[in-house]
Parts: sequence; C-alpha cells; structure tokens
Amino acid sequence: PDVDALSVTQVLALRTLRKKVDKEELSESQQAGFIYLILCFLADLILSQNIPVDYALYRLNFIHHVGLIGLMLVARELDLQTALIMAFGFGLFLDLTHYGYFLMNAFVFTLTIWVLRQWSNQVNESIIELLVLGVLTIFVKEFLIFGILHLFNASHMRFLVWFTHWQFLSLLGNLPLMALAVYGYHLVEGFLSHKDRIRRQGEKTLWMKMLNPYE
Repeated sequence: PDVDALSVTQVLALRTLRKKVDKEELSESQQAGFIYLILCFLADLILSQNIPVDYALYRLNFIHHVGLIGLMLVARELDLQTALIMAFGFGLFLDLTHYGYFLMNAFVFTLTIWVLRQWSNQVNESIIELLVLGVLTIFVKEFLIFGILHLFNASHMRFLVWFTHWQFLSLLGNLPLMALAVYGYHLVEGFLSHKDRIRRQGEKTLWMKMLNPYE
C-alpha cells in the first residue's frame, strides 16, 4: 500500500517533540519540588531560631516539621527509589548541620518515607486526608527515633512521658503548618499545570500546522 511520506514525517516529528516535552516536564517538576523542599527546610530553620526546646521536659515542647511535611508531599509524586534517595539526602543534610547521632536522620527519614509510601496509595488529595497523613508521618518519624534511642540505651524516657511532653503539642501545633505546606504545594502544582496547558496548546497548534502545511 502507498504510504504518505509527509504523514510519516509528521508523526515522527510529533513523537520526537512529545518525548522532549515529557522530559522537560519531568525535569521542571523535579526542580520545582526540590526548590519547594529547600523552602520548607528553611522555614524549619527560621522557626528553630524562635522556638526553643526544653530538653529538661519542664514544659510541653513544640517541634516543628515543615521540612518533613514538604518531603512527604513531594515524595508521594515520585517513584519509590527517587523518593527514598531524596529522603536520605535531606536527612543526611540535617545530620551534617545539626548536633546528634550521625546518620540518624538519614536512616529515619528514609524509613519514614518508605512507610509513608505504603499508606499514601490509600489517601486522596483532600486537605483532611493529607493532614491526617502528615500527623502519622510526624509520629512515625519521632517514634522511630524514640525506639532507636531506647534500643541503644541512649534514652530511658518512658513512652507516656515522651508522648505527653515531646509529641502531643507538636502533633497539634504542626496542623496549621501542615495546612500552609499543603497550600504552598498546591500553588506549585497549579503553576506547573498552567505551564503544561500553555505548552500543550502550543503543541496542538504545531500539530495543526503539520496537518495542513500549505495553509
């Protein structure tokens, strides 16, 4: 049968363009997610300068987790391997810049994100479900640290004391921070979606020109 050489050329050109656009979209999405995470951890740094921690446990402590929540939101959109590598990287950064047990955050962040990914498939995009997932993520991360410290006899704090003085206020206090983090992430997604619509509109226009090259 006769084959329209122009049609074959058009299809090949469009396929090449589609692959290039998909690669650019993935790269832009990853870059936006990385910048978003940096801003979240920067927010943690700013909060840490203004909210002291009472290690003597004379009062309830509030531990902010904006960076962890940002990591949770970004990791849900990545493949598992990339999400775990990113979690390990940000955890390692915290290990290198904060006093504590080396590789503790790297290990805990990685394991927390792995556990999160097992749950996230059952969670939709509603704000309530994301807040619940955020609370569970914070609790899992802190409980892992609590368990590891007890495992190596680095802490003898009882669970009830730990939860009352270390976690209760943190879980409640992080709710508005989670809402802000989710809102910010939706803004990033909206921006990327808008750029994608503009790009696809341009692609559609190019396709029409290829179908009617002599108009």
